[in-house]
Amino acid sequence: MRILQIIPIFFALFLVSACDEPTVLELRQTPPQIVIEALVTDQPDYQYVKITTTTDFYSKGRTPRVTDATVTVTDGQGAVYSFIHNPNDHADSVGYYLPEQPFTGDVGERYSLRVEVDGEVYEATETLLPVTAIDSLSYAINTSEEENPEEEGKFYEVLLYAKEPRNETNYYLFKYYRNDSLIHRNSTDIYYTDDTLFGEDIDGFPSPVFFGIGDRARLEAYSLSRRGYVFYNDLYTILTTDTGGMFGSIPAPPRSNLSNGALGFFQVSAVVKEEIVIGDGE
Repeated sequence: MRILQIIPIFFALFLVSACDEPTVLELRQTPPQIVIEALVTDQPDYQYVKITTTTDFYSKGRTPRVTDATVTVTDGQGAVYSFIHNPNDHADSVGYYLPEQPFTGDVGERYSLRVEVDGEVYEATETLLPVTAIDSLSYAINTSEEENPEEEGKFYEVLLYAKEPRNETNYYLFKYYRNDSLIHRNSTDIYYTDDTLFGEDIDGFPSPVFFGIGDRARLEAYSLSRRGYVFYNDLYTILTTDTGGMFGSIPAPPRSNLSNGALGFFQVSAVVKEEIVIGDGE
């Protein structure tokens, strides 16, 4: 997932002369803010914390990474799990913190995140909620996509079958993988929903992304808290709303469960996953 960085910018226009001189924009930047992307699940090897900072308007390249934070997660029984920075020393993992000792979360347990950076402390607490089991997956040709596929040969949609629990409200985040690569239809897509989209029987709910013959398709479904649903809804709104260009209004950042003005979110989820090979058995 990608955390959108919101940087307030104040514009002052200076007219240099009456002739066709370029307009000069003077930008007054706010101090960098901490951005925390954290995940605890009931699956092994899914736990991580990523810490970055916002940057100024003209900065290029990768967002600044924080490599010297102190990071812990504590469960409701008082067990403390320490996270260490980039333990495998991978260049792509700069800014990522992984558990010093592997652990998995338990459904119904509360987890508290604590991040300390330069003497400032950022905290959040979430409960690990259950997720609906996947009964099965199947696939079918999407005829509209077949007529004009965005990717050659990719016009099969994966269909989800499951039972949605009655008399309770559930929130979900879905991730789709093609041959182990996370895929999206559009770069701004986030696949999240509440259970108003489903009936009691989830009977062939179609994927928003497409696959070809021989592709291995994997669906992962994550439980979300109400606050998690609100965060992803805010983020999606920001990503897909036209604010009027450079001189449009500046959108508010997504609502977070993190304290002390940090951006981002501490997500605690149960995860179910299922795979199917397109064309297998035909």
